[in-house]
Amino acid sequence: MRLTLLFGVGGIWFALSPFGEIFFWIGVLYNLALIALTGVDALFLRSADRVTAHRDLELPLSLGALNRVSIKLTHHGGSVLNVYVRDEPPHPFQTDPKELFANLHAGETDERTYNVTPMERGSYHFGALNVRFTTFLKLLVLQRRFALETDVKVYPNIFATKKYKLLSQRQQLNQMGLRPTRMRGAGLEFESLRNYVPGDEPRRLDWKASARKQSLITRQYDVERSRNLVLLIDAGRTMTSRGDGLSKLDHAVNAAMLLSYVAVQHDDRIGLMTFADDVSQYLAPGKGTGQLDRVMESLYALQPRLIESDYRRAFLSVAQRLRKRSLVILFTDLIDPDSSERIITHLTPLLRNHLVLCVALSDYEWIELIRAIPEETKDIYRQAVTVSILEDRKSALAKLSARGVLTLDATPTDLSVAVVNRYLKVKREALL
Repeated sequence: MRLTLLFGVGGIWFALSPFGEIFFWIGVLYNLALIALTGVDALFLRSADRVTAHRDLELPLSLGALNRVSIKLTHHGGSVLNVYVRDEPPHPFQTDPKELFANLHAGETDERTYNVTPMERGSYHFGALNVRFTTFLKLLVLQRRFALETDVKVYPNIFATKKYKLLSQRQQLNQMGLRPTRMRGAGLEFESLRNYVPGDEPRRLDWKASARKQSLITRQYDVERSRNLVLLIDAGRTMTSRGDGLSKLDHAVNAAMLLSYVAVQHDDRIGLMTFADDVSQYLAPGKGTGQLDRVMESLYALQPRLIESDYRRAFLSVAQRLRKRSLVILFTDLIDPDSSERIITHLTPLLRNHLVLCVALSDYEWIELIRAIPEETKDIYRQAVTVSILEDRKSALAKLSARGVLTLDATPTDLSVAVVNRYLKVKREALL
């Protein structure tokens, strides 16, 4: 574009030549000089062939978080180049900035970074790296396309787990809004039988075994450190609504990952079930970082579906699979009376042997809508509908509490911290 304009200026001199021969010769000299400079610029731009490019990603990528992308350009010799870089991140990613600039000297490596914010989980593809080169003359532009295609996976937000780890080491978890756990008492699980020793508590005598052996037998117990934590994630219609670019399911998955990490730090076993109209995935409770990785792999591609969730099938499946008493945390939303009633009705099989926490994801827009001053008649109707929805939620949560279900009503932005605090409270009060 710049070179075209400059040649256009040269044409003006020729257009003025009828007014004097001097203008013609000025035009000739001007264009000859411009052609010569263009040739020099082309020679300088040849050094762009000696530039290599590399892209570094901080893997795995985290949903809804700023992920840094580093572009490294190495100039292996030649003239100084002005470099304009435009990458090809996946379409659902938000990028900032969209274009990078560098002044590249011979023999140097220049690193530039930009941020991507993935708005959906799953597998994605980074395309080529597009680079435009100019010299100090800026007459010509050379375009190069570096084949840096790569596949990436977007996982639930793991930056929250990194922050938890750092603050835990510094004993500053209160900065995340978390309350550390101090166990009220430890549970005991049966380990073995042994002969009675003076000083043993009478309540630990096993009278049936004593009768068989014709001598006093004591039950020996060990401190039960590991508990079962099973995450039950609803991926049906009620979890499809979006806010801040993320669905309610996205927020639930992020919270589930942070909770899983915290549970691993507390030596608990983590299990997982995802469902909509049918059970889509199940992981039996397991311990350690290996299980944490399996949970992450199970959740990274989970997407909500516009279909009614079958709570009866999901709850029965969990009840049949779990033999040991567990804390079952259900991530869902009590969006209407019908779905709420189905949850309440079909939770009974779980309550017989397990402690259940129902986590309901509310919409923070509702509170803002109620607090807003109506400007039009339609605003009044919206507020009335919102009040009705909130009353239905309050009634459903009260019914669940009356059945012995623990409840948590949280906005998506507060969810992760709120659910971890409730889990820690369960451990602190030895409810399981």
